[in-house]
Amino acid sequence: MISLKTFSKRPGISAKEPIKDSLEVAQTLGADAQTMDVPTYYEAWGGLESANKILWTALWFAVSVAILTLILLRAALGRPPVVILLGEKGQSQVVLGSSTQPPVSAVEIKNFLSLFERFFTELDRYTYSQSLKTAFSMMTPEFKAKARDLLEREGLVEALKADELKTQLTLTDISIVKNAPDLIECDVKGWREIGSFKPDGPHKEVVFEDEIILKKVPRSEKAPDGVLVEDWSESLFKK
Repeated sequence: MISLKTFSKRPGISAKEPIKDSLEVAQTLGADAQTMDVPTYYEAWGGLESANKILWTALWFAVSVAILTLILLRAALGRPPVVILLGEKGQSQVVLGSSTQPPVSAVEIKNFLSLFERFFTELDRYTYSQSLKTAFSMMTPEFKAKARDLLEREGLVEALKADELKTQLTLTDISIVKNAPDLIECDVKGWREIGSFKPDGPHKEVVFEDEIILKKVPRSEKAPDGVLVEDWSESLFKK
């Protein structure tokens, strides 16, 4: 703060002039101090504008990266899977081509026939419904109708319920007779032991030989093995 006495002692200056000058100087200094302490409006607005530009740039960059990631992910999902075929002797071979499907191997055929025989013929009173449902999913639409007629004609379901039957299946041989481009002829041999949950129920053993024709179909979720049962016939022998 500027003292008034200092100005009053200076020569050539009246008593009133120092007071006026000191007030002007104080006001000028106060205005300068206020201007230096508080930023101007346009400076604050310039900082916000610069920050907005940085945020918009970051947003566009993030959106571009997300779009590019989605495009690459879609291209990767549309790429065909790598199919590796395992031969009977354990050799592995990569099957090339997007539309190429691996041929049905002998191991797959025998495994398919083993499962089908169990679901279609190894039935009991309490699980026959689910077993037959699975067996029908392994058939062609044409053979499904024949199989239903066969079961109704023989009265198998009624016998299972009435006598509370159960079956134990033993397979002794599964052979491939002919492997044509569209069909596969197979023979399945074994025996079935048919009993009952009742203590005094029926009991018998039968030897069978089944002739099964498989139809080659494109592999899919419903036909992962690439084959479906086209026809089935059975010859029974007493053990």
